[in-house]
Amino acid sequence: MKFEEMNIEKSVSDSLVSIGFENPTKIQLETIPLIKQGFDVIGQSETGSGKTAAFGIPLVEKVVKSKGMQALVIAPTRELSMQIAKELSKFSHLKGLYIQTVYGGVSMEPQIFGLKKAEIVVGTPGRILDHMRRRTFDAKNIKIFVLDEADKMIDMGFIEDIEDIERNIPEDRQTLLFSATMPDSLIEMRNRFTRNAKKIKTQTNVREDILKQYYCDVDYKMKFSMLVHLINQEKPKLAIIFCNSRRDAGSVARNLQYNNINATELHGGLTQQRRETVMESFHTGKTKILVATDVAARGLDIKNVTHIFNYGIPKSAEDYTNRIGRTARAGETGKAISLLSREDHDSFRRIIHSFSYEIEKMEVSDFRMLPFKKYQFEGNRNFEGRRYFGRRSWSHNRR
Repeated sequence: MKFEEMNIEKSVSDSLVSIGFENPTKIQLETIPLIKQGFDVIGQSETGSGKTAAFGIPLVEKVVKSKGMQALVIAPTRELSMQIAKELSKFSHLKGLYIQTVYGGVSMEPQIFGLKKAEIVVGTPGRILDHMRRRTFDAKNIKIFVLDEADKMIDMGFIEDIEDIERNIPEDRQTLLFSATMPDSLIEMRNRFTRNAKKIKTQTNVREDILKQYYCDVDYKMKFSMLVHLINQEKPKLAIIFCNSRRDAGSVARNLQYNNINATELHGGLTQQRRETVMESFHTGKTKILVATDVAARGLDIKNVTHIFNYGIPKSAEDYTNRIGRTARAGETGKAISLLSREDHDSFRRIIHSFSYEIEKMEVSDFRMLPFKKYQFEGNRNFEGRRYFGRRSWSHNRR
């Protein structure tokens, strides 16, 4: 079936044609008709399966231009909010809907101005709640309430903010809850926020025929050296290196740059302007390697990523799945490589047992040891990849 056969409003259908959308994915095929009929929907699908379009296409179809704020989409991060808003703008291009993003780290004033004329609002829980408390967010006519990456918002501690937001929007609304995973922690939210919801679950495990997974054993002191060796060996078109902390992401990115590798970090310690610049550079291919934390990269739809490197091993199997789901999207092949030192094996063993992934050991040829400068920062100082003077230090370690 094609989108044009799904009885979608002409202005939206024509917008889809203009951006090259022809055939719906499985999650889109199953959820769009239900949302159009007005059902609450709980959608669970693999990362990269097209969840934004699954709720976004019927959402922009239902919203009426110049009738005030009618739809609210909540996402866990600023980057994902911006990405969703960008997609909704494409779907509603010919309809001319006004979409306002709302997130922290930037001035409130432009958002206040935009909220007065927006039909759709996309944002993060904290800043949305700030606007509600300031009474700059009029939610009384919200008809569609969307929670995207709901599991991650719970993990990030947003549950109370989301509950406060939900209390301020009409009970007589349509609620759409989408996520890549559906842990037990979501059950209470699901039961409270939705009514007689239709549950749609498509394939949630990675496709092992197009995504090949490997691990490499390495001494901790040699981990960075092995990473550089693998990058030079694999020659990725675009790659994401996942680290478990901001400090590690900053250190790895700077040391890669020192070794003439085109890399940039992405984490919550950067200013919003810097994060937007980094993502634009990676989307356009100016930056080939993104060194990121889980929170910063959650939900991002980045095309043509060929390699994922796990420099740090995540704590949960769900986070591992979300990481490797950044590659092998839309039928393209990809490769995920995890670098394991002694302290990583317990976490990695739990991941393997949770999903029974076929993960092959990669034998690595000899490589030389490289110096590694470890970045040390205090508290939550913004770190924008520029040279700071003052209270900043580097310690020379060899890994």
